[in-house]
Amino acid sequence: MDREIRISVFNYADHQQRFTMMGYLYPMAREAFDRNNFEKEIKRLIDAQGLTQKQTVAFAWRCGVRALPLLGAKGDFDFWPAADRAQHLYRLLWALDQSAASTFTRTALADLASAVHGTDSAAKAANRDAAARVSYATTYTTFSARSRTDDEARDVAARAASYAASAANWIGMDMSAHILADVKQPWSREGGARVLGPYGDGWPKFLQALENIGCSYWGKVIEGWFESGFQIDEAAFKRRLSVPLEIREQGAAVVGQYLENLERGARRMNEARIIILGDKGAGKTSIARKLVDPNAELPASSESTRGVDTTHWEMAEEDFNVRIWDFAGHTVTHAVHQFFLSERSLYILVCNGRTEEYNRLEYWLSQMQNYGGDSEVIILVNEKDAHQHSIPINTLRETYPITDLFSFSIKDDAVALVQFRERVQNYVLHHPSWEKQEIPETYYQVKEKLESLFVLDDPEQGEERITKARFDEIAEGFEVEDQDVLLRNLHHLGVSLWYEGMADVKTLVLNPEWISHGIYTLINWTHGKGKYGLTLNQFQSVFQGKDSRYPVSEHAFLFELMKHYQLAFEKKRGAARFLVIPHLLPEDRPDKELVPAFPVGDSLMLRYKSEIDLPKHLISRFIVAHHEEIRKAGKDPLVWREGVILQHKTRTIAMVVSRDRSLEVTVKGDDKTAYLDQLRTTINWLFKDFKKQKPDLEYRVEAFGKLDGHRSSEALQPTWATDLDILQHHKRDIPLFDTRNDQMIPAQAVMQQYDLRGSTFIAGQGHHIELDQSTKTFNFKDCNFDLQGNLNDLSQLLTEEGKSGEAKELANVAKALEAAEACQTPEEVKKKGIGKRLERFTHELADEKSKLHQVVKGVKNGVSIAQDIAKSYNDIAQWCGLPQVPKPFLKQEK
Repeated sequence: MDREIRISVFNYADHQQRFTMMGYLYPMAREAFDRNNFEKEIKRLIDAQGLTQKQTVAFAWRCGVRALPLLGAKGDFDFWPAADRAQHLYRLLWALDQSAASTFTRTALADLASAVHGTDSAAKAANRDAAARVSYATTYTTFSARSRTDDEARDVAARAASYAASAANWIGMDMSAHILADVKQPWSREGGARVLGPYGDGWPKFLQALENIGCSYWGKVIEGWFESGFQIDEAAFKRRLSVPLEIREQGAAVVGQYLENLERGARRMNEARIIILGDKGAGKTSIARKLVDPNAELPASSESTRGVDTTHWEMAEEDFNVRIWDFAGHTVTHAVHQFFLSERSLYILVCNGRTEEYNRLEYWLSQMQNYGGDSEVIILVNEKDAHQHSIPINTLRETYPITDLFSFSIKDDAVALVQFRERVQNYVLHHPSWEKQEIPETYYQVKEKLESLFVLDDPEQGEERITKARFDEIAEGFEVEDQDVLLRNLHHLGVSLWYEGMADVKTLVLNPEWISHGIYTLINWTHGKGKYGLTLNQFQSVFQGKDSRYPVSEHAFLFELMKHYQLAFEKKRGAARFLVIPHLLPEDRPDKELVPAFPVGDSLMLRYKSEIDLPKHLISRFIVAHHEEIRKAGKDPLVWREGVILQHKTRTIAMVVSRDRSLEVTVKGDDKTAYLDQLRTTINWLFKDFKKQKPDLEYRVEAFGKLDGHRSSEALQPTWATDLDILQHHKRDIPLFDTRNDQMIPAQAVMQQYDLRGSTFIAGQGHHIELDQSTKTFNFKDCNFDLQGNLNDLSQLLTEEGKSGEAKELANVAKALEAAEACQTPEEVKKKGIGKRLERFTHELADEKSKLHQVVKGVKNGVSIAQDIAKSYNDIAQWCGLPQVPKPFLKQEK
């Protein structure tokens, strides 16, 4: 778990402060509804009623549920981008389910941390809408589930209640009385009509909004919560919580349809996956065979897994199937492994246990953790001689989820082998990942039919792939209405593979090993020829003698699949389609004279630095993503196995190089800042798949101004600072110290150099740092948006005070600013006349003799909003070259 989320779960005060810093929370003083006093009253009532911690959590959950229908106040969810609505909605639903579950079972901290992260995302996306308050109500509901004390549970529950009431107040509805009644009678059953009454026409609008995004199922669930008086049905919650991650990641609509199918009939899936990793010759294939059959013959010394072997282990007495994946230890194939390593698997890491292998052990453990998430691992030391293993198991357990350590000879120790096999079998049969895994009955029937088409123990004897049309026919035979949804879900569950995003692909793969074996065969053939690529026509040579399994008709599919997995990119060679595999490029970099110089002072440089070796495939995937920008020297592309030189437009050049524990990016030219931002975005995207072990992102801090001659050579040695250091120095107005050149360097200058805007990815922590407007590099669109919100807030307060004239004036200014949102330069703002109009208005507001000043000063909460208006105006004024208003803008009346 990353550090920020852990703090968030246990310290809601810090979390609130961070939200406020982000700039998308309204201060409490801005609201006509007094949230501060409401919180105090809730705390008092919780104490007076003597609620237990679980009762307090149940109350907080009810507050989150009461807030949820407010999302549909407008009849849609347009505060979220259309493509993300189902995902954001499900993040809130998942958080509520996790919170409710904590009242009857132990909820994993990682799940609650994930829930908090999701509500953060939903709140940020909703920005200033009432939906943001609903998201915060859900966030504090989740906090209550992990409270360490009764007092903390009370405090966060009161915060959830205040945000629920605040969200209702925002759209003109009073929910405070209902929430107060909930505290006084937390377990009473209320009638449906009375509970739904406060929403008025908001309730049908909410149901319609759900229907619009395919989430009608959730409308029934939420309506059931209300009509039952918020009773927690453990069975229903457990079923929702057992939905596989692969399905949950698709959002509320897909999860709802999945659950609806479960309710019509469900069956235990009875399948698990074991993944065996380790270096060449460790004994991976041996243990794979012995797991299935303790009496199996061991592989000959000449045998070696060339890519991945799959084995079927049928536990007949339990009616349970285990698929064992035995991955090759050859370095050339490691780039492919990432696409077959998965979560919800048991990993077995095989090694010989010698001290010199420790780094390799960590390499495999980090690979497993980065792509397998919280999947657990059993380390097996295969004793091939008399030496004692020297694995620091306790140290490793501090970082990796190691469930067991075994040490014996696979070949000679039959007793230990039986014990190991029993341990693996018990783990698989009783682990929650598989023990409670249910899938809809119709899914199971289709799954069985698909598996009957090929022979698990001898795939080449059956059908390993079928057409999409044939799949649809099978699904229709079991009365499945939406075949595409079923197909996507079976893909995510690993039952069959379907690549919807690939153009003109009609192949459905029933046996995943057909893909892995095909891809490894292509890579090994190319590597064996000493080449780094091959044409589509050469696939016939690669699969010579395997025509029945890999017919010519499927070669184009495998070609596209290599591109889909980012293992290769396509180049035209005359009329031939040529596939370049970066991982097989020459290791040596181009001649020195072909590599551009990147002088310090004229170039920017960042690096991703890790404590362990980075996977080799990262630079390969980066090269694939930017292959169209590869710079050439004559006709020769400047690219090698560990690096690439890129050309952006005509006058900007970059070099990206992978080293054992770092990935370095250097850019120079007219558009160096913008281009570096593009490259950084790509690398951040590549690291997003990492569940753990994200590297630190560091920037080269360059010397500023002229240096004394005797220090000029030292200036070539860079000083590095992490993005978090730079942002924190800027927040505190503290310069960065260049130790090599004895210089104080303004953090603001570094931020502008590297375009460190409001949201900066901290690779090492796996989260985002959000800055308030005072700490951002200026962005007119963001500042303008905040300013519009402030003006509308103040307009609403003036309207409530009967000051309609002044309220209309503020609303008109906000409307004029809305028309300027697309402006990119100060000249555009001035041309539209917005700058001058805003200047006149703000200076009138600052003039103590003006009527506007006096009116705003006399309105409760008007001063704090006016201060924010002044801050936003001054930022825009500085950008446009307009006169600023004085600080402080208005003084609070005593």
